[in-house]
Amino acid sequence: MIIGADVQKQLEDVFSKELDKDVKIILFSQAIGCDTCETAELLFKEISELSEGKIKLEVYSPVLDKEIAQSYGIERVPSIVIEGDKDYGIRYIGLPSGLEFSTIVHGIINVSKRKPNLSEKTIEELKNIDKKINIKVFVTTTCGYCPQAAITAMNFALASDFIDAYIIDASENYDLAERFQVVGVPKIVINDGLVEFVGAQPENNFLGYVISAYKLLEQGVNS
Repeated sequence: MIIGADVQKQLEDVFSKELDKDVKIILFSQAIGCDTCETAELLFKEISELSEGKIKLEVYSPVLDKEIAQSYGIERVPSIVIEGDKDYGIRYIGLPSGLEFSTIVHGIINVSKRKPNLSEKTIEELKNIDKKINIKVFVTTTCGYCPQAAITAMNFALASDFIDAYIIDASENYDLAERFQVVGVPKIVINDGLVEFVGAQPENNFLGYVISAYKLLEQGVNS
């Protein structure tokens, strides 16, 4: 078992109380060239089994199931999509172990509720966004502040059809971490560098950065 007995019991309790509608976890995995894929498959199988049928797991290979992977924009393994009635643009790239396990649990719960855990003010502000915004949150599994930043990004994606949230394990995706000059985590990169900031910012501050990026897009600035 990947999940310990105590945590299994906690998860069963949380899922029975908090899960409203069904959630689909789509895991992209492969046997060769991926050190954490097998663990990811076992982890999400156990999560699914603890949900009384509310969390459905589908596992695909980006090589064998190329068209499906392309439809979700998947280029790396393991990659996790958390879906509800539709694809909200929420991705986790890497194995969500350690402190990042809570990120996945919160993501599943919020998607099951089909509504973001955000203030009404933030939700109203996000309704004004009508240009594509991609939020990358670089995390590590030992970072205590990373889950807050990752969960906020996922909630933003849940609130707006124009926002995607990619949570990226910096240790597993060193080339991306290097490309975006990740020195400290969480590091948040909006539209590949249009706006960047470091640290788990309060919701309102996070919103300010997203709005800043949107205003730059309105002015025709791309990155």
